[in-house]
Amino acid sequence: MTVPLADTESPPAPPFSLLVDVALQLSVYFALRYLVGTGQLLALVAGTTLVAARILTRTAVRRAADPLELFTLALLGCSIVAAAVSGSPRVILVVETSIGGLMFVAILAGLLLGRPAAATLIMRLTVRGDAARARAWNRRVRVSPRTIRAVGAIDPLWLVGVAASTAASMTAALSLPIDYAVVACQVIPLLVVIPVLPITLLLLRPVRAALANAGRNPSPKTVERTNRS
Repeated sequence: MTVPLADTESPPAPPFSLLVDVALQLSVYFALRYLVGTGQLLALVAGTTLVAARILTRTAVRRAADPLELFTLALLGCSIVAAAVSGSPRVILVVETSIGGLMFVAILAGLLLGRPAAATLIMRLTVRGDAARARAWNRRVRVSPRTIRAVGAIDPLWLVGVAASTAASMTAALSLPIDYAVVACQVIPLLVVIPVLPITLLLLRPVRAALANAGRNPSPKTVERTNRS
């Protein structure tokens, strides 16, 4: 499998934004349910709509469309429409959980085609669109077999994590009472990330060490070798 080479493409939204989205949806749902007294469907649609609005706002502020966020936005819209048609709040949870299933397919397809999806996304988050950091990443993954093996292990790791998260979330969405299912479908992916993310950072340690020195001026020979490659 090839390792992803960095460029200066605009990076995706930082993971912190995803945590805010989770907190927003849960807080809106339970505030409307138990402080205002609205029904489960309306409370869940309201929280989902606010998350979609945040994604649109982030896209407008950054002036760059991130494919993952646009994909998430499309599924959120589909979940709202499906819930309105069916009249069931559980439909929203099932459709939102399907994001994990599609991520599993994308990572698996990348592994089969030699185009690592998870490693590419993590590379963009790590490089953050900075040209110097991109050059440092590319130098490291071109010359270090150890780094190539480490980056190559990222996608299988996340494939297992996404599979476990999606299976557990879908089970919760279909079987638990709605109030518990709303919490479970938001929290389960975070619980899966807790062990997966530290392992990913450990695998990226050589690259991160190289990026720490990205601000230093490389020697002319290094620049010339990088430009030729």
